[in-house]
Amino acid sequence: MPSSATVISQKTRAATAAAKPGPKTRGAVAKAPAAKAPATKVPVHKAASKKKEVDLKALALQKKKETQQKTQQTWDEVSLEIRRHARAMREAQNDNNNDITHQVLDGPGDHDLDGHGNSVPPLDEEEQNGEDNQDLDAPLDEDPNEDTNALLFNLTFEGQGDGHGDDDNDNDEEGATAAVSVPGGDDDDSMDVDFPTNNMQVSSAPSTPSKKASARAHRGLSSSPSSSRSRSSLSANILTPPARHRGGKITEKHFTPKTRRLAILGKKMNRRSTAIKQPFPVDKHSYNMEILQDLANEYKGEDNMIEVFARVLASVDTQQELVQFLGYARSGFFTNCMAKAREWVSTRFGIPGKMRPTEVRDLVAWLLQDGHYKYGDVDTELKTYDTKLPFGCEGVAHILRLEVFSTKGGANIEIFREIVNVRKIAPTTVALMLTFIEHAIQEYSEGVHRHVEFSDTARPHYCYHLSSFNRIAKKALIWADNFGRGLYKLILTQSNKEFLLDVEADDLTEVDIEGLEAEAAATSPLASGGASPLPSSSPPCSSPVCS
Repeated sequence: MPSSATVISQKTRAATAAAKPGPKTRGAVAKAPAAKAPATKVPVHKAASKKKEVDLKALALQKKKETQQKTQQTWDEVSLEIRRHARAMREAQNDNNNDITHQVLDGPGDHDLDGHGNSVPPLDEEEQNGEDNQDLDAPLDEDPNEDTNALLFNLTFEGQGDGHGDDDNDNDEEGATAAVSVPGGDDDDSMDVDFPTNNMQVSSAPSTPSKKASARAHRGLSSSPSSSRSRSSLSANILTPPARHRGGKITEKHFTPKTRRLAILGKKMNRRSTAIKQPFPVDKHSYNMEILQDLANEYKGEDNMIEVFARVLASVDTQQELVQFLGYARSGFFTNCMAKAREWVSTRFGIPGKMRPTEVRDLVAWLLQDGHYKYGDVDTELKTYDTKLPFGCEGVAHILRLEVFSTKGGANIEIFREIVNVRKIAPTTVALMLTFIEHAIQEYSEGVHRHVEFSDTARPHYCYHLSSFNRIAKKALIWADNFGRGLYKLILTQSNKEFLLDVEADDLTEVDIEGLEAEAAATSPLASGGASPLPSSSPPCSSPVCS
């Protein structure tokens, strides 16, 4: 019988043998059986949501196609309406013109022009009848796409003038200071200016125009057909308005070459008249037509200006366009001067600066009281001013220097020439500059700045300042004359244009002028009846620089 130790040894060897791994097969890798992944069940609500998303995409695609079709139809209708409008205008013009006007208008190079200055051929019979025999007299307001049509018309006619600037370097309505717009050719010509007062009433600032219409127009254009060929064909028919149309901005390219020169000259003369003669005409149409008539008489020997003006008188549409075009000069001058007046008021009187609204309101009330701001040497802290310097407000010279004497453009060249010719600043110009300054001060009347447009409502204030100046000038004639000439010299000095001042020479005192003239007359061939080999002397210079 084996011993207990032997039994234990045998059990140990058996356990060790059982623990050893078995023989491995070369190249084989033991793999555990892969567990089967449980089947994932898609929730019912997720499947329904996915189907709904697909349906929405299909519906959006369908709506997009329908919108493209409607837009295409709208473009075609607008194109047809424009052709009908152009034809109707030509027929009306032919009915109203007399025989002489027919001869002028039917000459070479005077056909209708499009928005880019290109000649527009007359419509053929197929275009007049319409490609689809549509009823041209059918009102557009029955179209279900009425809003889209209105937006496209606005974009077509009103958008053409936005990208065209004037060729005379005019820095008016398209400058950086275009925040204030003044209507230049509106129909509101009835202004009651009897008994003007100095109590300016400030209305609420106009609200910012809504951008909803422009956004809708852009959305309508973005959904137009994507074909570049169809876009180019539509643009040729839609985005090229006739030369004569109502609404939108009028540019130089809207006039024929013969009328364009008259329009450009008229614009500069209107700007000069605004600054010196009459900034607030009651009847703008008659006033601008008088400017054009004076130009036609002045330049009657150049470019047949008399015939051009006769053509203008024969067309009411051309008169309206010229009046609107000339009005841009007036509104541009107002806009630029108001911007400079606002800057000067804020800097000169420290408004608002670090003052509280109540302090600003009190200061503005003191400046406007009895016209304190019109004096010279105004001290806003001590509330003092120099009564010996009426109309000595430094802002008058400041605005004129920056707007007229320091600009490089040609828009104000006629104003500059007129002032230099008379060698003084007119009372009308002083009154207009004070009107700008008063308006800028009044914008702070509530303690904070409130932008108020400068428009024809300022006419009574201009008349008030002019009456105030004339009241003093009638009793102090020498002072009034010295004031205008002194202000002119001050502006020239500040503008570094002292060479325009009158200079009286006092050198060469030893010259015997009488003997010099007698000797020249004795030796001149004219004295013996002979012909002079030299050209005739030019007339004396009439320029104020050397006269």
